[in-house]
Amino acid sequence: MTGNLYVQAVEAIYASGLDNELVPEALAATGRLLGASGATLEVIDKATLRPVEFYSAGLTPISRAQYFEQFAALNPRIPHVLSQSPGEVSWDYKLFDEHAMTRDPFYSEFLPKSDMRYFISAVLEQTPDRIAAVSVQRTRRQGHASDREIRLMQRLCPHFQRASTMRASLTAVPAHASALEDALDQLADGVALLRRDGEIIHANETLRILAARGNDFRVDRKTVEFPTPDLRNRFAAALSAVQRIEDPAAAFGLTDFAVPRDHGLPPYTVSLRPLTRARTDATHSPGAVAILLIHDPLQQNSGICRMLRELYGLTNAEANLVQALGTGMTAVAYARSRRVSVTTVYTHLRRTREKTGWRSVAELTRRFHELSVALRAN
Repeated sequence: MTGNLYVQAVEAIYASGLDNELVPEALAATGRLLGASGATLEVIDKATLRPVEFYSAGLTPISRAQYFEQFAALNPRIPHVLSQSPGEVSWDYKLFDEHAMTRDPFYSEFLPKSDMRYFISAVLEQTPDRIAAVSVQRTRRQGHASDREIRLMQRLCPHFQRASTMRASLTAVPAHASALEDALDQLADGVALLRRDGEIIHANETLRILAARGNDFRVDRKTVEFPTPDLRNRFAAALSAVQRIEDPAAAFGLTDFAVPRDHGLPPYTVSLRPLTRARTDATHSPGAVAILLIHDPLQQNSGICRMLRELYGLTNAEANLVQALGTGMTAVAYARSRRVSVTTVYTHLRRTREKTGWRSVAELTRRFHELSVALRAN
């Protein structure tokens, strides 16, 4: 049985080298072989310690979003993996004991939400700028990795490395680039290109992260879905109106509406705008007739977050916390909005104080507004 699973995993790994959309299938096959519930493949930027590429199998969208926004910066495995060589395999007991895991927020707060506990990982690539690693995630019930499973990961590692090289070679071909979609993926707002019937042609990563945060709206492979009949009717009316309006400036009011949020947070703003002929010619999605933008007011100070990261070396999670507290949110409300514990928020706050020297939330708020004024003045 193991032999068949091994062959299936290797075949899936090489298939993923030709199409990055098949990476989750390769990870799922690897998880089955190693008796795991989930698996990930990450490419981590060493300067920020943040994933710049992330594939997963067996993780919920909410877990994925929380990992990007809050827990990637707290992942205690990453500092250890950064010192390892390509091909080197790690597992929990090689790095931590049970006591250390229980005391760590990543193990005690994030992993239990996905019923995960243990891992086995292999380093695929190690350069001065980034590191790539594949990992399988095991539940507490599945237990710590056995010697046999560690040896299997060591055997799979060269296959993952060759597949990663294949993907890198294919994505480097300029003919595969799409100027409009690439630009959309750099935006802080959630953005999607839509067909006449509202089907999604392209959705940027920000939109998927926003959708995974809660129940305000969701994104599946083809559509944006709103939770109430009123919001669904507004979206349908806006999509219909945007296809009849020739002047985009006239669209405001007809194609803009708010999506209320829980916990007293400011609503999302949803806007639809027609795509001009020039824009559709610039994309590989000629069927697109409209562009959807979903704006989160809590992200409006992205420039300040960037300054905080550059000036004080804050992580994205720490900079976002400063922004939220600076706009008047409490730590409890922020934790609720991000679906993390207050303990995690206070961990970010403590690290922020250590890096900045700001001694209180009041000083943090004052410094945040000073940066806001300086940014507007420029």
